Amino acid sequence: MGKHWDRLKRSLGRRWREWRLPKGYERLGTRYGGWWIDTRLVGTKPLLIDCGLGEDISFPTAFLKRFPGAQVIGVDPNPRSLAYCQQHCPSGMEILDAAFWTTAGETVTFYLPRPQEMLPKGADGVSGSLESTHEYVEGGEKIEAVTESLDSVLARTGRSSCPILKLDIEGAEYTLIDSLIDSGRINVVHQLLVEFHHGVTSHTEADTQGTTIRLAAAGFCLIHSEGRNRIFRRNVA
Repeated sequence: MGKHWDRLKRSLGRRWREWRLPKGYERLGTRYGGWWIDTRLVGTKPLLIDCGLGEDISFPTAFLKRFPGAQVIGVDPNPRSLAYCQQHCPSGMEILDAAFWTTAGETVTFYLPRPQEMLPKGADGVSGSLESTHEYVEGGEKIEAVTESLDSVLARTGRSSCPILKLDIEGAEYTLIDSLIDSGRINVVHQLLVEFHHGVTSHTEADTQGTTIRLAAAGFCLIHSEGRNRIFRRNVA
């Protein structure tokens, strides 16, 4: 009875938070892999840069269906994720075998997760990381990956701004976001969707709070929280 009550409370709490989302927000994709976006800010023929794909590309697939003429660039260096995504890639989506990072053209070490049977219950088995402290990668293999950056992906598309940037990069988001803020390049992003990885890397909830505060100072409002996921929107005058 207690477990059912806890589950009901979590469900009601989630629905209450979702009900309070500002007008215009829609969830695209599955419950596991989907994200909320402000459809009013998307515009025509929008670009989604989706970093960290795993084995659920329901979000970019739904994005392309919702916005005809849209373009998606997916970025992930994990061979297992790449194999899945290339097999299920929808029209309008390009997949880059790369690690999304602060600079482009670097060769970096990417840590693969341990075999599935050695991971905690519920782990998806595709959560590799640039962070050696990620709890899923200890004892796993390492590969070399070439990096892409926000600017290099934008140059690839011929665009000067990014309507939506999604980061599910397993702990590397802290350094990356700090770099974008310090350089001022965060200002070319309109909506920022981040899964933070405090607790499963060396980063803490205080680090996540600190990044949220820095984003606020850079003009990004925290719109919605959903577990580790945070949805930010750049303030528009």
